[in-house]
Amino acid sequence: MDFPRLPTRDANGNKVVLPDDMAGEQNLLLISFDRRQQSLVGSWRGFANDLAETYDHFEYYELLVLGGRSGMVPPMGGGMTPGAARSRPHENALVTRVDKTALQRRLGLLGEGDIYALLIEDGTVVRQAAGVLTPKTADALENLLSTWREANADWTDAGSTTDNNTTDVLD
Repeated sequence: MDFPRLPTRDANGNKVVLPDDMAGEQNLLLISFDRRQQSLVGSWRGFANDLAETYDHFEYYELLVLGGRSGMVPPMGGGMTPGAARSRPHENALVTRVDKTALQRRLGLLGEGDIYALLIEDGTVVRQAAGVLTPKTADALENLLSTWREANADWTDAGSTTDNNTTDVLD
């Protein structure tokens, strides 16, 4: 399924449009719906950081979704304020204000009682998991990243010539 174009703000208040502005060729998006879920998101954070250091083609982001069914911001204490989101220490933290129910429906998420991890490639959600990181999910994600890297290892950017020993077939 395609990930919808979603305007967000980063920790500095800059506009970021998902999935367009995602830096990796494979991106992990951790979605939460309440600041109290940050401990659940935290179960993924160290692992995701390690993966980003290991795989050059991979990035990860944390998205806090604010707003109620009407798209209005929930009452105080029901979600993170934009100021609180900006004070979070994570460079990859994003916040958006949208109709939560509509977003959940669009992404096939089962409500806001849990967090969700989506693996996105070229704007398409290719895998999804709910809840804290488990060893089984961690192994599966790392295998996906490794397989992608191996499958793309022989491909180079058409605009670059990194191998000077290649023969020009047009000569």
